Amino acid sequence: MYEEDQAIVGAESWKQRTLVDLLEFRRLTRKDNPIFLFLGDGENITDRLSAEELHNRASLAGAHLARLLPTGARVILLFENGLDYIVAFFACLYAGHIPVSGIYPSAIGASERFSFILQDSGAQAVLGKRDTLTLFHLPDANAVKWIPLESALNAPRPIAPAALTSDSLALVQYTSGSTENPKGVCLSHRNICHNIHAQLISFQYQDDDTGLSWLPFTHDMGLVGAVLPALAAGNPFYFMAPDKFIEKPSRWLEAISRYGVTISGGPDFAYRYCARLSGEEISPRWDFSRWNIAFNGSENISPDTLEKFSATFGPMGFKSAAFYPCYGLAENALLVTSGRKGHGVSLVSFDRLALSNGEAVVTGTDDADAVTVLASCGTAHEDQHVHIVDPELQVFLPEGRVGEIWIDSPSVSVGYLNNPLRNAQCFVINDGTRYLRTQDFGFLHEGALFHVGRLSEKFAYDGNVYYTNDIAVSLSQAMDGALCIVAPPELPKRDLPCLMIETADAARIPALRQAMADTMKSYRIDRFAFYFMRKGFVIRTPSGKIRADLTLGNILAEPSSILASGDTHTPIATGMTQMI
Repeated sequence: MYEEDQAIVGAESWKQRTLVDLLEFRRLTRKDNPIFLFLGDGENITDRLSAEELHNRASLAGAHLARLLPTGARVILLFENGLDYIVAFFACLYAGHIPVSGIYPSAIGASERFSFILQDSGAQAVLGKRDTLTLFHLPDANAVKWIPLESALNAPRPIAPAALTSDSLALVQYTSGSTENPKGVCLSHRNICHNIHAQLISFQYQDDDTGLSWLPFTHDMGLVGAVLPALAAGNPFYFMAPDKFIEKPSRWLEAISRYGVTISGGPDFAYRYCARLSGEEISPRWDFSRWNIAFNGSENISPDTLEKFSATFGPMGFKSAAFYPCYGLAENALLVTSGRKGHGVSLVSFDRLALSNGEAVVTGTDDADAVTVLASCGTAHEDQHVHIVDPELQVFLPEGRVGEIWIDSPSVSVGYLNNPLRNAQCFVINDGTRYLRTQDFGFLHEGALFHVGRLSEKFAYDGNVYYTNDIAVSLSQAMDGALCIVAPPELPKRDLPCLMIETADAARIPALRQAMADTMKSYRIDRFAFYFMRKGFVIRTPSGKIRADLTLGNILAEPSSILASGDTHTPIATGMTQMI
C-alpha cells in the first residue's frame, strides 16, 4: 500500500521534495526492477525502463544539455509516447532546465501548434529524436538549438542532478487549446508532488496495483496522471501510444486483460468506442476482474456510455463499481476531485429548466425531456478545496447554485508563462487566499462537484443560459448514444447553435431528427442548425477533447461528409438524404 510516512511525496514530504528526489527514492527502493513498460505495437512489451536506468540515461543526456544551455533554459520536448520522452523530461531537470510539454508530433495541426508554442514559450532549445527534429525544423529559428536525444545520450560523462528546490519550476505544460490558443501553465515541483500525492491517496494504491495508459505524455493526463504517479508508486506500469488505441480500441482492453491491469482509464469517448466494438473484435478470453479503477475524465461522462460499456464487458468480469469519475485541469497540475474507489459513478437527475436558470434542483420525474442527468465528479482530496462563485460579483454561492468553479490548493499553478493579463484574470486573491478561476461552471450537491460546462461553451437563448456539453449529452442519450457535438452561436459567423450528429446509417436520420427536435424542445430552443455527418470528420485535441468549431469547419469544407443538414426554419437537403 502507498504509505504516507515512507513515500517521497507523502503527507508532508511533498512540501519539501522535488521530482528528482522522487527518482532517487525509487532508484534506491526499486533499483533495476522495471517500472515503465512500453507496448510499442500496442500489444507486446518492446521496451522497459527501471529507475536506475532512467537515472543513468538522464544524467548523461543532462550533462549534454547543461553544457549547451544556460541554467534555467526552457526546452521543448518533441516526442511521441515512448520511454525517450521520460528520459528527456528528467534530463532537463537534471541539467537545471525547464521542460516545455504539449506537442504530440503526429497529431493533426502539430506543426502549427509547435510554431505557436516555440514563439510563445521563448524556448531556447528543442529536444527530440533526430528524425522528428528534421520534420519540424524551422529555418528561421536560428537562435534555437535543435538537440537530438541520440547525441545527448553520447555525452562523455554523466552529470550530478542540479540543485533544485520544491519552488523550482518543474514543467511548462501547454493546455489543449480546445477553445482558444494554448496557454503555458507553469508548475513547480511542489505543485506536481502534491498532486501526485493526492492521486495516490484518492486511488488508494496497493502494492499489487498495475497501471496502463494510452494517453499522450505531452498532455497533463498522460504525464502528471500516469508517468509520474507510476514512478511515485514504484509498481509496473504499462504504456502505449494514443494512435495504437485510436487505430484499434480493442488493444486497450486486450492489454488490460493480458497484463492484469488494475488502474486504467481515459475520457468518456474511449469507453464509448469500446462499447461499440463488434462481436468479432471482442475476445471471449478477456478477463477484467482485476480492473478496480476505470477512471473517466477530461470530458462529460455520458450515462449511456457507462450503461453500454458495463453491459458489454460485465460478462468478462468488469464491475460498474470500478468506474471512477475525475475532474481536473492543467492549472491545478491535474486532479481536483474524484469519486470513491469501488462506488462507481453517482448519476443524479436535475430539473432541466431550473438548471438553465442557474439552480440545481433534484427531481424524481419520469419525464426524460424535463430532466438533465449529470455525473458527480466526486470530492476534493488532500488540502484541496472547491468553491462555486458568482463570476461577476465574485460572491461565494451555496450548494445548489450554478457558478464558476474556483480552487484553492497546493497544486494550483504559479501562473501562465508570459501572460500577465490572463494571470490577473485567472489567479486571484480573496481575503488572503489565492484561488484559481477555472472558467468551468458547475455546482455542489451533497458535497460533491457537478460540472456543467466551460465558459466558452456557455450561451444565452431567449433569456436562459445553456452549456453546449450539457445539450450534447442529452442529445446523445436521446439518440441511442450517437456522438453529438454542439457549437454555440458566435456572431457574426453564425447566429444559431449548430448541432452535429455522427451516424453511419442514413436510413436512421428521420428518427434521429425527431429525437433531436424533441430534445431541443425540452430545452426551449426552437431554432438551430443541424448536420448529420459521416464518421471520421470529428477534430480532437491530442488528449481527445472535441474541437467543435474546427469540426464544423471541417464538414463545411468537405460537403461529402454531410449526409443531411438544415435548420428548423429553412430546411435544406445535402448529401444522400432529403430533409422535409
